[in-house]
Amino acid sequence: MPEGVVEREVLLPDGHGLVTVAVGTPGEHVDPLSLARAPDGSGVRGLAERAFVREQRGPSVRLGAQLDPVALARMGVRAPSYDPIELATFLGAHVEQECAAALGEGRDADAAATLGSALAVRAAPVIVGSTLEALAPVLRSVIDQRGLVRASDLARQADLAVGVLYREVVQTVGITPEAFLAAVRFSAFVRDAVGTGPVRPGDALAVLQWYLRAGYPPREVERFTGLGHVELRRLETGIAAALGVPA
Repeated sequence: MPEGVVEREVLLPDGHGLVTVAVGTPGEHVDPLSLARAPDGSGVRGLAERAFVREQRGPSVRLGAQLDPVALARMGVRAPSYDPIELATFLGAHVEQECAAALGEGRDADAAATLGSALAVRAAPVIVGSTLEALAPVLRSVIDQRGLVRASDLARQADLAVGVLYREVVQTVGITPEAFLAAVRFSAFVRDAVGTGPVRPGDALAVLQWYLRAGYPPREVERFTGLGHVELRRLETGIAAALGVPA
């Protein structure tokens, strides 16, 4: 990105973790609900419960790898939803250095291959008969079904009691089954409106404003967006504040 240009995108809570290698000016991770800012460079993030805004000021090159919902658990990592883990701590300093050097030299394919190989080596096989083996296809099915299922449906699919499912999902991916469902549902709702690729905050804001002003019943709002009317309004206001425009 050229010097002096400010670029923003919405990071959707789509049920996947994310590994990023960044070279150049670090971006910033903005929480729309608190407007708190944190550096957003190379690192690993777990499953998020809500959308965030990413802001980039200054030139940078980024390589990202989207992770399966249980990938971090297979790697023995319990990543907080919002706080990144340093990439050097996660994969080793040499992997980050090799990827960064390749990106800096324009060898994007080499950087992607290095990162992919390191992730594959780090991931342990899923033990047959383990709870993780039962949960993995269930969580993937949530993404396939756009979050339009209930936690009780997931429990039946995994052949677990609802209470056991709750405990195991929290321990495995760091968020509750309900939060996971809501996050995937919200992402599907936004994607339907804006399409694939980076989500510009202005586009996401327009979607939220249109939906809120359409006057849908509260039950329908939560069913299709994963958020209650009040939560959706707070998110709309926060994204608008991050952009410096009236909500």
